[in-house]
Amino acid sequence: MAFRFAPSEILSMAVELERKGIAFYEDLKSRATREDGKRMFQFLADEERRHLETFTRLLEETGETLIDASGEVSQYLGSIVETGVLSKVLRGEVSAENMGLSEALSTGIQVEKESILFYQGFLPFVPREKQAWVEEVIAEEKRHFLRLVGLKEELTGEAV
Repeated sequence: MAFRFAPSEILSMAVELERKGIAFYEDLKSRATREDGKRMFQFLADEERRHLETFTRLLEETGETLIDASGEVSQYLGSIVETGVLSKVLRGEVSAENMGLSEALSTGIQVEKESILFYQGFLPFVPREKQAWVEEVIAEEKRHFLRLVGLKEELTGEAV
């Protein structure tokens, strides 16, 4: 059974996911041996910082006014978090330092994919005039996903 979260709790989860994403990509950058890998992981960490600012601003401006009358959206988002890698990320159980490159890239790919689902599911909570903020984050997460897939194929020779 999926947990239901208050809209402000979901925004808090988004903030925490972005914080963890920053740490994850900074760790990968510190362990990268190629300059192009270092640049890419720095770029991803910087993007996550911008997402963190977006969700922090949303939480400050709208956190308590977001509504999910039926509870379906919060149940859906709770299920996404519970059934995938995002729950491990939020509990601090995912760390790039304990992974090889291939596993770290696979984890990053999975996190980006689940983040896209999470943020798409979150859109109904967001006031119409602020939905463009979240839509931009979703578009960037899609680009991150594709970059990580390409990097994994390039660096490891493994298809995703």
